[in-house]
Amino acid sequence: MKFERVDADRIRQFSIGVFEAAGAPRGHAEKATDVLLWASLRGVDTHGIRNLKRYYLDASGVGRRDGEIDLKASLTLEKESATTASFNANSGLAIALSVDAMNCAIEKAKQSGVGVVTVHNSTHFGAAGHYAWMAVEHDMLGFASTGYFFPNGQLKSVLPFGGTLPMLSTNPLAIACPADKKPPFVLDMSTSIVPVNRIELREEQEQPIPSNWALDKNGQSTTNPDEVYSVNPLGNATTFGGHKGYGLAIVSWILTGLLSGAWKTDADRDRVLGDNPDPVHGYSQEGISHSFAALRLDQFGDPQFFRQGMDAMMQAINDSPPAAGFDDVRVPGQGAEATRQDRLENGIPINEATRASLMSLAEEYDVAF
Repeated sequence: MKFERVDADRIRQFSIGVFEAAGAPRGHAEKATDVLLWASLRGVDTHGIRNLKRYYLDASGVGRRDGEIDLKASLTLEKESATTASFNANSGLAIALSVDAMNCAIEKAKQSGVGVVTVHNSTHFGAAGHYAWMAVEHDMLGFASTGYFFPNGQLKSVLPFGGTLPMLSTNPLAIACPADKKPPFVLDMSTSIVPVNRIELREEQEQPIPSNWALDKNGQSTTNPDEVYSVNPLGNATTFGGHKGYGLAIVSWILTGLLSGAWKTDADRDRVLGDNPDPVHGYSQEGISHSFAALRLDQFGDPQFFRQGMDAMMQAINDSPPAAGFDDVRVPGQGAEATRQDRLENGIPINEATRASLMSLAEEYDVAF
């Protein structure tokens, strides 16, 4: 598949214009665009500008698995303390509202040392790493997660370890913290062996998937993205540590779906995701849920000492000998920073399918691309 390089600022102006034309307030449009561009610039193309239409602005797109999006909705505060807050996203544009939620956690950490925020009744929030990364400039450790549980199972969802019914979303976890002279540490990982939209990206590019990513409807490994029935947890479904990825997926869901209050006995059926919205044992989940946290480093010591210590650890790993097939040994966040610099200078690679998607938005909303 062919790619062309497109200037990041050109993409930013286009995305903001399309979101606004679709009905989003200017502030929402800017925040959502910045999250998408953050991912695209860092090489996380599965969560970048490719998703502008398919996840957020296409009434028939894959994002509708996450429910109808109200582009004008804002967060509603439901419960608050000095260090915590719980919000209802009102089926809003999560990729924008999650910026507000993480900013709330950061502000609470500024005042009290730590801030923890949950959000329920939400939609797809994009790259978890962006929200964790937001804390870094404040000399804080940042955390973000999002989760969903399908008690009746759902196509292209994640298997519980030892099971055959896919019941979990990919439930990613992200942690970020500052270094001194080196790029920030940013770990953003799904608790499945691969995020579902990476499988969709391979399908879009007409490429096979590795045989350990997913199973077909017969429970057999498949390399055809069209045949995927279930996705393996991190470590695989029944062997090689799959119980660990499965356990992390449940931890993510506890911190998001359960802690936020989304897993409930009176959920709005219109906000229950998946093909079967019926409750199981009386419970179902109302919309996607998120959690965010910020921790002020100076509550534990000198932030400069912390940052210098991060540099020393990262350099020690960088100095270690690479394995066959690797040029160097990196820490999470280092490769993405190199990619960001390249794409800021040379543009973001856009494949033919993404370009066609953006051009269709340009025509639909009369916004020049």
